[in-house]
Amino acid sequence: GGKGMGGWEGGIRVPGIVRWPGVLPVGTVIDEPTSLMDIYPTVVQLAGGAVPQDRVMDGHTLLPLLRGTEQHSRHQFLFHYCGVFLHAVRWHQKDSGTVWKAHYTTPVFQPEASGACFRRGICPCFGDGVTHHDPPLLFNLAQDPSEANPLSADTEPL
Repeated sequence: GGKGMGGWEGGIRVPGIVRWPGVLPVGTVIDEPTSLMDIYPTVVQLAGGAVPQDRVMDGHTLLPLLRGTEQHSRHQFLFHYCGVFLHAVRWHQKDSGTVWKAHYTTPVFQPEASGACFRRGICPCFGDGVTHHDPPLLFNLAQDPSEANPLSADTEPL
């Protein structure tokens, strides 16, 4: 999918490449949910500083993942906003490989079923360009990373 797709995986999954010879293991692939919010605490730690303690920091240092001392992201939840509107929430179930994702709002693709908003250039965040889901669309990203098959109580009792 395209990058202007609200909370869909095709719009938010972006590969990152990190190289630090002699410090980080070569050839490591990390398939854990992280965020751009993690860059700040990572750089602060690398510079020998400390993140502010007088406020909540949403980001976590990436160094334990990059060095292989931790296998799972410290993010249990990641919230996906389109502008100021919450579109989706990802929950990395602790101590499991399961990642659940709930979509509360999704863009109306144009043309329909195209997987993008070609006629608008970028998908809108609100108004008649989105669909609100009640109940939310639910996906198990570990089994369905393309978010092709929403789950229901019939298909996923848990």
